[in-house]
Amino acid sequence: MKGYKALAWSAILISLVLLVLPRGIPICTGLAGAGSPMRCHYAYQAEFLVTLLALILAVSLLVLRTTEAQALSGFVILLAGIIIVILPLPWVIGICTHGGACLKTTFFTTIGGSLLSLAGAAIIWLTRKNKEVKQTDEGKPNS
Repeated sequence: MKGYKALAWSAILISLVLLVLPRGIPICTGLAGAGSPMRCHYAYQAEFLVTLLALILAVSLLVLRTTEAQALSGFVILLAGIIIVILPLPWVIGICTHGGACLKTTFFTTIGGSLLSLAGAAIIWLTRKNKEVKQTDEGKPNS
């Protein structure tokens, strides 16, 4: 169970870093042709919402007790990490073509989203492993 708690705390930490990342490495503040914000603004608004969902689910891992709920939360954290990685891609929302600050933020966001996905996958794996061990222990006769 120590590994499970460590994974939950690491998912919380990664989510918190992803939430404050655009504040530490800000995206550009340029405007598009019609005076509206550029694509990167909308991409990171979506990133914020998905990361907030991942943070809420990661915190819930500390209080969930059933293996099904833990595995489901891990799965949604895995999906959130994948969404965080693909949102800045041009075929989803994308970022502006000017480069600079947006590319730096995207680089670190991609690393954070990948780590969040790995944490979600590890939570699923550890939850399934603990469930199998628990079922094996229940099947043994008492000596």
